Amino acid sequence: MCIRDRTTPDPLQAIHVAVNRAHHGSGYDAFLPGQELDLATALTAYTAGSAFVNRRDDTGSLRPGFRADLAVLDRDLFAAPAAEIGDASVVMTFVDGEPVYEA
Repeated sequence: MCIRDRTTPDPLQAIHVAVNRAHHGSGYDAFLPGQELDLATALTAYTAGSAFVNRRDDTGSLRPGFRADLAVLDRDLFAAPAAEIGDASVVMTFVDGEPVYEA
């Protein structure tokens, strides 16, 4: 199966594909490697970009007055190799500053 054959609702897996142009652990070569995104751009697309598309002007970034909707990961994605983005997992999720999930 190649990158064109499947999708996932898991944002971390989708971010992995956007940066690496291959599904995590697939063993396939990158699909259209010249179209990869850097990690900061991919994360912005899944945070501020999603907020914009959904007309949520009060979320999508961490700023005073914005809703505190965020996910806490088990690692710093910027400190790890890009090939390990798909290994990351969510340890806590907050909606409007309130914890709604804890691993």
